[in-house]
Amino acid sequence: MQYFRQISEPGRFGTFVRLIRERIIALQLPASVHIVEIRRIAHPPESCRLQLGTQSAILDVERTQMTRRRRLRSRVFTMTACYALMLFVVAFFLTWRAKQSQERAEHLFSVDLRAVAVLSELIRNQNAFHPRVVSAAGDEGSQLGTMATRYGTISQLLGDLGESAEVARIESEITSYRDSLHDSAGRWSEISSDDRAMVLEELDRRSRSIVRETEALARYHTRQTEVQLPLLAREASDMMWIAMATAWIIAIISFASARLTLAKVVTPIEDLSRAAEQLAAGELSARAPIGGDREIAQLGHAFNRMADALSRSYGELRARARTDELTGLPNFRAFREVIDGEVERANRYGHSFGVLVLDLDHFKKYNDRFGHLAGNEALVAVAAMVRASVRAVDMPARYGGEEFAVVLPEIDPAGLGVIGERIRRGVEALPVPEGRVPITISIGGALFPGDGIDVESLFATADQRLYVAKKKGRNRVVGPPSAVEAKAGA
Repeated sequence: MQYFRQISEPGRFGTFVRLIRERIIALQLPASVHIVEIRRIAHPPESCRLQLGTQSAILDVERTQMTRRRRLRSRVFTMTACYALMLFVVAFFLTWRAKQSQERAEHLFSVDLRAVAVLSELIRNQNAFHPRVVSAAGDEGSQLGTMATRYGTISQLLGDLGESAEVARIESEITSYRDSLHDSAGRWSEISSDDRAMVLEELDRRSRSIVRETEALARYHTRQTEVQLPLLAREASDMMWIAMATAWIIAIISFASARLTLAKVVTPIEDLSRAAEQLAAGELSARAPIGGDREIAQLGHAFNRMADALSRSYGELRARARTDELTGLPNFRAFREVIDGEVERANRYGHSFGVLVLDLDHFKKYNDRFGHLAGNEALVAVAAMVRASVRAVDMPARYGGEEFAVVLPEIDPAGLGVIGERIRRGVEALPVPEGRVPITISIGGALFPGDGIDVESLFATADQRLYVAKKKGRNRVVGPPSAVEAKAGA
């Protein structure tokens, strides 16, 4: 069971206490872990400042995440705007080319081809009309007036060709031809034969001029048609190739953008997500690779710093979970892990090891008489003496309350008794504070495998011998046969 002695600590140290409590609960430490006391202090210790620094780092990470979101959104907006601009330019260019092609086609069909048709019709009418004029002149000119009136319908064909210098010259020739015909028709009977021949010759010359000018303009429009048709075909082909090239360019740019997004955004976020999952699963060595844009790289650095701080905090908490808060010795949990390992090793290699169980004599009366603070000081002094009295390979631990225990690898009964007696004498010789009484200790020892083949039986034997030491007058060491057994003053 985990419990905390409630404290009322203002300011930042209270935050530190809450953070420690939350971390211990989150790490799910075993039930044997007890945090007995957190002393009130005026200034937080270094570990407190470390935890406060961790909180500050977490806030910095949150601010970095907010900054990253805004910048990534800006980047996405920029990429979208670039795509939209590129598509707008392509669409504008294709629309402009299509409009040019449409205007060229409209000009071709509405001007050039129509002009060729109208001019061809004019040539046919003129070539057909002039012989009839000559024929009418041979019949004493009786039909020339009617012919002059009908010629107006031929001149009306030019109205569909618009205005140009060529059309104006043809209109001038047609007007001259019509005026000459009208003049001749009105006085044909009064004109002599010689003058009639000259009039017909003049009309014939003007008719040939009309046909010649019309044919020249028709050839011009025909050439324009011959030039424009290949251009239209080429423009259609060019637009098709431009569209295909644009599609390929967009595809390549899209692929490059996708690769860039994968490399700079998606992959680093996936790596960070995997590292976070590993860290959440308890793999404290998990770290995120640093990559991507500045914001994501900053997030990776922040995550790694957080993971480092969490790993250090977990190491500190693990050490605290295995260490007695008061004496600094390993606690029962750490002691149990070591002795279980010693049993396994001794069974595998046929070795022997010993266990000492120590209990302070009359410690309850000492606490009641001098107070718990004095009792705590006595426990600290005894723990220091026990640590100083054992070998470097031995493991002393606080077993609970005023009880201690020591695991002694590779030892025989005589060595076990010697170390136990050294501890007893050291505790007995501790300085006695003014106004207090000396402290003594009783010790029971057991050897594996002679006194037990598992932890429980080994401890039962050591506890039984501790009880014997108490019963014989305390301040004694009772161990396996042939071990030293002594009492105070021996």
